[in-house]
Amino acid sequence: MSVFTTKTVTLSDGTDVLLRSPEESEAQRLLEYLDAVRRESEGIMYGPDDDLPSLEEERKWVRGNLERDGSMHIAADVEGQVVALAGIDQAKFVRQCHSAGLGISIRDEWCNRGLGTLLVRELVDWARGHPGLEQLTLCVFASNPRAQAVYRKVGFQEDGRLPRRAKVNGRYIDIVEMSLWLDDSGAMS
Repeated sequence: MSVFTTKTVTLSDGTDVLLRSPEESEAQRLLEYLDAVRRESEGIMYGPDDDLPSLEEERKWVRGNLERDGSMHIAADVEGQVVALAGIDQAKFVRQCHSAGLGISIRDEWCNRGLGTLLVRELVDWARGHPGLEQLTLCVFASNPRAQAVYRKVGFQEDGRLPRRAKVNGRYIDIVEMSLWLDDSGAMS
């Protein structure tokens, strides 16, 4: 079972943020967050034309994340509002289970306050203590240098690019693949 230990952190602007595991009972609120963030951000894969999960699908997603050993998700909450979600999921196949994918989304008004860096560091710290995990991976739009800077600050390196892999508002965008080895034992030179 992977439940994040709830704690309050203070951002650089003095705002207190509650970090906690998402709860099944707040599935509707999480869907509202997802709907808002997909409409305001061109920097995430999930767009406004994609279908939202049903309420039951969202409940199942939350429940599965809490029950799955190789999964950790964190909701950032300010005064009862979810302002960011971040998570990692360990690969399912035996040949890839040394690796986990990382994803993060933040409401626009909460960007540039250090929240993204804080959430990524929390996930990296959790992954370093999780048996069997050796590497974190992620994909980020090449058009999102702010996110790339956060990942580099934490230690991620670019592995490669997938040219024109995404199309946002009629523009093709490369996807940058990045990874972080949790120790140096598997790092390529």
